[in-house]
This record gives sequence, structure tokens and C-alpha cells, in this order.
Amino acid sequence: MRDREQRIDEMLARHEIHQVILSLARATDRRDPEAIRSCYHPDAVDDHGAFRGSPAEFADWVPRTLALFAATQHLVGSPRIVLEGARARSETYCQAHHVFPSDDSGGERDAIMALRYVDRFERRDEGPWLIARRTCVWDFTSMVPLGEKWPLADGFLLGSPDRSDPSYSL
Repeated sequence: MRDREQRIDEMLARHEIHQVILSLARATDRRDPEAIRSCYHPDAVDDHGAFRGSPAEFADWVPRTLALFAATQHLVGSPRIVLEGARARSETYCQAHHVFPSDDSGGERDAIMALRYVDRFERRDEGPWLIARRTCVWDFTSMVPLGEKWPLADGFLLGSPDRSDPSYSL
């Protein structure tokens, strides 16, 4: 019976960790500082290359940095999670789209970034699993000019990079 309980605990841990990874991708695209901070332990470190610092600093940096773009979307794959007691290591593949607005000097285009999130999670004092350290590993980028785009007609519900996005009404 103990083996079964342990496997259930491991499944729950993996699920909780995966939910944090998904929540952080959403919080980033919605540029929501409070939601970003909620994914990290307060003393965590995030290293995105262009940024390295605390969750509070990262949560302030994201909206300022992403304000340059008309839209962003972080598509994350299923994480590979290795549990080690109250710690876990994970690697998650991500494809991030950053769309420049049409009035940008380089024109409207999509900066596509292939990267991986290499995370260390910790569950402290029986609390939630949260990120203790995140390192972004950049694999490649490409720039794609945008021409005619869809939707071409009125009536489609469009997303917004803030709390006015329809997802907040769920």
C-alpha cells in the first residue's frame, strides 16, 4: 500500500509542478506581475539571459520588456520532471512568439524563439511546489515577416496582453 501512496504523491507533485509552469507562461503573456510572482519562492532566482534577478524584479521587468510587442504567446511542452524528495528538477521545451506591431520600424513580424526552461522546484514546509531557480536555455530564434493575417472578418474575440483578456472572466 505504501508504494501506491508514494506513486500517487509523485503524480500529484508532477501535476502541481506542471500547473506552475503553465501558470507562469500565461502570466507572462498577460503581463500580470502578481501572477508571475505567485509562481516563485520569494528568494528564487530567474535567469533569462537579458535578465537575472528575483521574482519581484522579474515580475516588474516582464511587462516593461513585453510592452514593445503587440502580442506574445509561450507554447510550452510537457515538462520532464525528476523528483528528489521536496525538490524537483524539470526541463520544459517552449516556443515563444513575440509579434512586433505594424508601426515598428522593422515592420510587423514574429520573433520566434525556441528555448527550454530548466527549473528547480521546491516544496517548502508542506506548502505548494514553486520555482526556486529558473534558467532559460536558448536554442534558436527566427524572424518571420507577417503579411495578410487572420481573422479577416469582424466578430472574432481577440486576446489582450493584460487583465482585459477574456481568460480573466473564466
